[in-house]
Amino acid sequence: PPPPPPPPADRPRPRPDTRPGPAPPGRGPLVSMIVNHLKSQGLFDQFRRDCLADVDTKPAYQNLRQRVDNFVSNHLATHTWSPHLNKNQLRNNIRQQVLKSGMLESGIDRIISQVVDPKINHTFRPQVEKAVHEFLATLNHKEEAGPSTAPSEEKTDASITVQGILPFLRAVC
Repeated sequence: PPPPPPPPADRPRPRPDTRPGPAPPGRGPLVSMIVNHLKSQGLFDQFRRDCLADVDTKPAYQNLRQRVDNFVSNHLATHTWSPHLNKNQLRNNIRQQVLKSGMLESGIDRIISQVVDPKINHTFRPQVEKAVHEFLATLNHKEEAGPSTAPSEEKTDASITVQGILPFLRAVC
């Protein structure tokens, strides 16, 4: 059977997998454990909500929306409506052409720089640092209470660990 179609652009992206598993390249087991902990606490969901609340007020979003609206209007102007017009095929064709144009990719990068980047150091970083310190304190407490099953990296300085998590923030928002 053919693969399922991609989700429409107006629907939210699927949530990243929160199950523990092998660490992605460049991310050690401790950072993976902390990221999973932050996800389970809903911190990334909170960050995503904060970013989405601001998105429609930013010039980059308004510009991208106008560009996409114009692109779709121009494309539709080349078609004549008839009762036999396959609207689903037309919609999918427009979606593919918008994706191929590259306007979404560049527009989303601008939106991220206007919405997410200003929040990273002043809003997200302090919350992540606090959660990382609490998580590491919990790991250290478990180690003192009995045999450790945590990775040997658990003594890593929290600021280094936070540096490993911050790039993940941009992807999540």
